[in-house]
This record gives sequence, C-alpha cells and structure tokens, in this order.
Amino acid sequence: MIREIYRSKNIVIRCIPAENNSKWVITFDNHSIGDGFDREGFGQTFLVQQNISAVHVLGRGDHWYQYEDIFVAAEIVRGALAGAERRLAYGSSMGGYAALRLATVIGANAVLALSPQWAVDPRLAPWETRWGQDARHIQWRKEFRGPLRCDCRPVLAFDPRLSSDLRHISLIARDTPSILVPVPYGGHPVSTFLAEVGLLGTILKDVLNGSFSENSAAIEIRRKKSTSFVYLGTMAERQPAWRPRTAVNLARLAATASPNISLGTLSLARVLTTAREYEQALALHHDIIAAMGRLPLYLVPFAETLLLSGRHAEAVAVADEVVVALPNVAHLRSWCANILWVTGARGQAIAEQKIAISLDPGDFDYRRKLFKYRMSAFRNWWRKRILSRWRGRASGPIGNERASAER
Repeated sequence: MIREIYRSKNIVIRCIPAENNSKWVITFDNHSIGDGFDREGFGQTFLVQQNISAVHVLGRGDHWYQYEDIFVAAEIVRGALAGAERRLAYGSSMGGYAALRLATVIGANAVLALSPQWAVDPRLAPWETRWGQDARHIQWRKEFRGPLRCDCRPVLAFDPRLSSDLRHISLIARDTPSILVPVPYGGHPVSTFLAEVGLLGTILKDVLNGSFSENSAAIEIRRKKSTSFVYLGTMAERQPAWRPRTAVNLARLAATASPNISLGTLSLARVLTTAREYEQALALHHDIIAAMGRLPLYLVPFAETLLLSGRHAEAVAVADEVVVALPNVAHLRSWCANILWVTGARGQAIAEQKIAISLDPGDFDYRRKLFKYRMSAFRNWWRKRILSRWRGRASGPIGNERASAER
C-alpha cells in the first residue's frame, strides 16, 4: 500500500511499507526525470519486488533538491522512521548527491550513493560542466555549501576512469570517511553496469543489512565485467584515436553481449563512425531507432554520423527533430547550430546559437561560438564584396583597354 506522507509544489514523499518495518530505504531521484510527480520513486519496482520497506522522496524536477521546504520534508522522513533499526539513504547521480547531503537530516545510519556529486553549485565546483544549464538556473541553498558530513560511512560506487566523477568522490571522501567501490569503465552512472551484471540489488541489500564488504564487491565486479555491454562499450569508446581496430573489436563484443539492441549496439555505431565505417554505422543506427524509438539519445549520434558521411540534408532534418523534441536544452541548440554551420546554413546556425544563449546566458562558450560564427560570416561577405568589385573593375573601360592592348 502506497501512502503519501508529504506534498508541496516542490516535493512529494511516498511511503511503501513491507513486512519488515525495522529496515527502510529512503530514495532520491536521479537527473532527467522530467517535471511533476507522475512517476514512481527511484528503484520503487525493485524494492517492492524484494519486499523492502521504502520511502521515496520525489522532487518536481532536475533541481538537485534545492527547494525551500527540503528540510521540512527531511524532518517528515526522520519522524516517520524514528523507530526503525536501519535507515539507508539511496540514490544515483543527482540522487546520490541528495542522499549524501541529506543523510544526517533524515536520520540515515547508512548511505549508498552511485556516481554522486560533491557539489554542482558553480561557485563550489566550476569545473563541473555536465549540467551547466541546470546548475546556473538553480538557486543554491547556503545549507548545502559547507563541507559534507555524514553520521555514517557512506558507500560510494563510481567509475574512477571518469575524471569528473573521481574528483567528486575525492572531495566527498575528504569531507567524510567513506567506503569506496571503484567500477572501472562503469560509466555514469555506474548503476546501469551494476544492474546489468546483477550486483546492484546485492550491494543494496548488503548495505541495508550492514553486511557489505567492499572486497567481495570488488571481486565480483572484476569477475563479471568482461561479460558486460556497458563495460565493453565504454572501454571501446574511450580508446585513443590511434587504436581504431581495438575500439571496433571491443564494441563488437559489447554489441554481442547485449541481449537485444541497446547501449552496446549504440557504442558499436559510435565507434564505427569514429573509424569512418559510415555505412555500417548508419545501418546500426537505423536498427537502433527501429527498435528503441526516435528518442534524442539515439537521434543525436545518428545525426552526427549522417553529417560525417556527407548526408547533410538528412543530418539537418534529424537535428531539427531533436531540438523540436527538447526545445529548451541549450547544448542541443548549440549542437544543432554546429550541424547547420557545417552544412552551409549559416544564417540558421547563427539563429540557433542565439537561442542557446537565450536559454543559458551564463555559458560564455556559447557567446564565443556565436562571435566566431559572425566573424566568419562577415569575412565571407567581405571577400565576396571585394571579389565583386575587382570583377567589376576588370570588366570596365580600363579593363577592356588592357585586354585590347594584350591582343
């Protein structure tokens, strides 16, 4: 039975008790969940299937839980679970950030954070640019600006080969003693890899029960990684440019490891594009879209392959489809502008770049790109004007006299 224990314009908290009410998981949403509350809580289906009691804290959007009533909501959770023996704060990426930052307030005595951030506030982490548009629009609460403190040792699973993720983990571990679970080539977030190889549920239950062993987890990760399409595909896409065959071979293994058309096939299509095997890559992109739908996740690399293969009109059409589907995402507008510029639609490219700036005026790279476009367009116009004048003079009276003299 689902019971709502708190609701505001920003936050909804749902309580789903199981048979054992002595142990609870408190979940927080990941990024890209969309606006509103018409969805399940993070990990809800799995927790119900495993008969684990859970409280799901849902935010109204991608705001890293920077809401005016977030601490009121946290106290509601703390009070509702005051008599529980075990209270695990749990989340992935943005949800991992919230689980860590709110663990003490909600009374958690265990934390499992998958690929979490230490901070996304541009004043604290200016080097973190992956969610720049969101970060610059959020009103960051001062309560989240200080060092991160937990009353327990959080378990942090992360990909150490991702420099930004590793930096976050280093800062978290600097602030509060932590148990680190490296997942090389697990990508961001590592939850996809852990779920694929069947370890996510095991780790969650072990942390909840207080029986988690980082050594056992590391052994299982090493044992199962070679069969993972996430691991193989991520490794393939991170190969240096001078190892194209290795990248392709790894990506083919990733596609083979996929039970159906999925992220492994997408990795292969991307790697084939890098290797300039455009026809094979396009065939895979068509298969992916037919199976998975025309989602921007799949359309963006498809458009890039079309562009590189010289199919400019098709690339522009797909790029237009992406920005129509997600009209308010600045980096996609800038990406579309680049495709338009390369294909010669320079006026449209400048217009798209202006939209990117209007959506995220704080990103100065967008402004530099617009300046570059305008300067290039001006130089092109000036060259044409000079050439036109030169041709006009060459065909005038003086030019005709010279031509007669030469004859």
